[in-house]
Amino acid sequence: MKHLLILLFFFSLAAAPELCSATIDQQPDTTYLLRGRVLGSDTREPLSNASITVQQANVASVTNQDGYFSIRVPASSRNLLLIIHYLGYENKEIPVASLINNPDNNITLKPSPIELNELLVVSGDGSKLMREALQRIPENYDPDPNMMVAFYRESVKKGANYISLVEAVLDVYKASYRSYSNDQARIYIGRKATDISPRDTVLLKFQGGISDALMLDIAKNPEIVFGTDASEYSFHIDGLINIDNKPHYIISFEPLPMIEEILFRGTIYLDASSFAIARMEFNMNVEDRNDATNIFIRRKPAKMRVEVSEAKYVVNYLENNGKWYFNYSATEVSFRVRWTNHFFGLFATNYVIGSEIAITDRYNDNIVKFPRNERIRSTDVIAERVEYFLDPDFWGEYNVIEPDQQISDAIKRLSDKLRRRK
Repeated sequence: MKHLLILLFFFSLAAAPELCSATIDQQPDTTYLLRGRVLGSDTREPLSNASITVQQANVASVTNQDGYFSIRVPASSRNLLLIIHYLGYENKEIPVASLINNPDNNITLKPSPIELNELLVVSGDGSKLMREALQRIPENYDPDPNMMVAFYRESVKKGANYISLVEAVLDVYKASYRSYSNDQARIYIGRKATDISPRDTVLLKFQGGISDALMLDIAKNPEIVFGTDASEYSFHIDGLINIDNKPHYIISFEPLPMIEEILFRGTIYLDASSFAIARMEFNMNVEDRNDATNIFIRRKPAKMRVEVSEAKYVVNYLENNGKWYFNYSATEVSFRVRWTNHFFGLFATNYVIGSEIAITDRYNDNIVKFPRNERIRSTDVIAERVEYFLDPDFWGEYNVIEPDQQISDAIKRLSDKLRRRK
């Protein structure tokens, strides 16, 4: 049996209410706020979740469901280009200077046609392509370790309300893709906000969030999903799509019908030239599985019943000079909780656990592993570790935790501080 991707939660009796937030620390205006709306030129419909980046700058954002975006860029970026990426459309580059003080920009992207050649197979069995992709990992991804700076966020949502939110800036030692060494992370700075009502009957703690976010690097840890040889899955080529103006295979996968084990299903985007895994969106098939609870729950009260309703994951990579690098991962696990005693058993409470990590800087010198006492462990509750790294002065203008804000929006507001520190 392969190792499954495990997120560990545990429940205990509710603690006293706690509320922690940073104080206001105004900073001089050294940035420009750019706004716009992204539409498809073929449909004139808004393009949601389009990626917005700035040339040579570690800032990013995404469009909302109506295609709108806002991104704050350093003043030094005035003469650079804003780059918009969207699956199946050509990248668009726009001078940053043209967007300053011009909030009503409708930006259209052209569909990106795929020019086929005899080597590109666009339908049928994808098993051979996936085997090739897994075999090429050592050559497609960085053979040397490097250092990264990352922005991390995790949240616990009860019904429609957030009861815990944690944000942290991390230093990460990224191990070689040719070694069995694990990645390491340590907290540089962090903060949290919790809001547990005295009427709440449980307190949920999220264990191992940072470790699991890094483990989602499927190119580094393919066995988490695919085991030793991916033999428990079927793969199907669903077509081609352009990402960053390059063709990528769309490959769907699911467990073979005779497999009873809880596994995964989803979509893989393979670079058609190198067979590198560029992106992967997948779910654990926990629906209607009573045994799924044991994967996620570490400890709970005896009279509590937990049903896992969904577990979904995303991992994304960026290519630079022929090598691919881990860039982003996200996890979201939804479940229902009910009590078997009294009338509480008639009602269920919905919880959603989420985490995201985004790489904001990367460098290849002064590569060192962290002292053991500084490393994040898989058993750590990050909300508790962050208590020792609170620093209101660090956050500056970004002084209010906004749960519904996209992680890329949080990154762009902290862009000056999410780079390598001298």
